[in-house]
Amino acid sequence: MELPNEPIRSRRWTQDDGPRYWWHRLPGMDFVPPIYSDLTDAEWEIVRAWYDETDESGVIGECAVPLISLLHGLVMGNRIARIVQLGTCSGYSSLLLGFMLRRINAPNGLFTLDINPELCALTRRWLERAGLTNHVTVAEGNSCAASSLAAALEHFGTEPELILLDSSHEYCATVEELDLWYPALQIGGLLVLHDVSSFAVDFDVTAQGGVRRALAEWREQHPAAEAICLNGESRSMALPRPLYKDACGVGIIHKPGVPAPA
Repeated sequence: MELPNEPIRSRRWTQDDGPRYWWHRLPGMDFVPPIYSDLTDAEWEIVRAWYDETDESGVIGECAVPLISLLHGLVMGNRIARIVQLGTCSGYSSLLLGFMLRRINAPNGLFTLDINPELCALTRRWLERAGLTNHVTVAEGNSCAASSLAAALEHFGTEPELILLDSSHEYCATVEELDLWYPALQIGGLLVLHDVSSFAVDFDVTAQGGVRRALAEWREQHPAAEAICLNGESRSMALPRPLYKDACGVGIIHKPGVPAPA
């Protein structure tokens, strides 16, 4: 049902058969989610233009509405101001996280890292267009390298509060990333992994089990860490789906403990 005065915005995609618009075609999703309805008209125009360009170029691989909405609630509800993103892709989440950080007045709040120089350049161009260069820093580097961790720590001057892992999806690389980045996470912080489902195992080009296997083994080796896997059992994009709608699933690791007094 159309709400009074609700803008069209993302509702235009409910009839789009492109694979990236799957969420908008789900039953009942004919509304504008907060990740888009919270944007100013100028911010939405940036997102719309980004979609138009990446549709045309085929540079597609961003996370979908369920994950960015989860991050929206975490960031906006708790004023998370130190975020590391491993895997920038074409800049979708960097833009939306940047808009959130601007809203909560958290400059230099996102350090996003990718090994692909072309994707880094693409993301920087869109961040400049959006006026978000004071809130998001794009770094080119290997997320498995100690030098990348050092660069992130230098950027913030302390530990990150939230780490988003959405990079190669390879089993061995994901294990290395977890071993490298989890110890650097602030006590009480969260590490969020995309693509933890059985369906997403095929994203691992090395065919060794992907993020799902890496997370399962890492959890066994780190029983003190608190972890949950949403939709991990999903094996396809077919309906019906459980409460969390993304067939790729998401893993959340919480680093327990009480932070030291400020």
